[in-house]
Amino acid sequence: MSHVHIIEDDSEISSLLSTYLTARGFDCTVSGSVEQAQKRPPDTFDIFIVDVMLPGDDGLSFCRWLRERSELPVIILSAVKGDTERIIGIELGADDYLEKPFNPRELLARMNALLRRAKGDAVSAPAAGQICFSGWALDFDRQKLHSPDALLVPLSSTEYQLMTAMISAAPAPVTREDIARHVLGVEIGPEDRRVDILISRLRKKLMAVDSTADFIRTVRNKGYLFCAEINGKS
Repeated sequence: MSHVHIIEDDSEISSLLSTYLTARGFDCTVSGSVEQAQKRPPDTFDIFIVDVMLPGDDGLSFCRWLRERSELPVIILSAVKGDTERIIGIELGADDYLEKPFNPRELLARMNALLRRAKGDAVSAPAAGQICFSGWALDFDRQKLHSPDALLVPLSSTEYQLMTAMISAAPAPVTREDIARHVLGVEIGPEDRRVDILISRLRKKLMAVDSTADFIRTVRNKGYLFCAEINGKS
């Protein structure tokens, strides 16, 4: 049974959501504020659903706080229309975003997709061992990435699945549509920037550790190419 932490100050929404998810096999915990949520150890949960508009600190602040401690899946909810908060949320490490009002069945589908990826069930992901590229090592068994200086680079489940998808496809690029479908579990339109933001976030994370780690190239009209020298799988 997966344990979901719902961080929502609207008691009607949190009650309906927890009832819906409990009936579908989830164990639900509800917090009405960021401050209340932070009192509960993050690693006791499997996934987080976080409202943006909360009393005190907002949901984006919680997402930032969580990413400093855990790489567990996060879905942000917001009544604010438009791309600004969606982009900020994803840049801060959220795995997905839904605008209110939302269909609970869509939320459930996205939760299940994130939980599958968190358990390593991604399409085209290598099954075991590790692969080395340009002095880096990606451990498939533990879903860990180490830099050439042996520094651990924390990856969210979505970032890990993105890396494995691109490494598996190399030396061919991966289309935005395939990344959306197999990594994010969604279909996207031409104006949807979720894939581009995820790529940008991974690029920044790698280059923050090593400024020469510019391994992801944009191939016009074809998608994204992982261009590091891959030394083989062990």
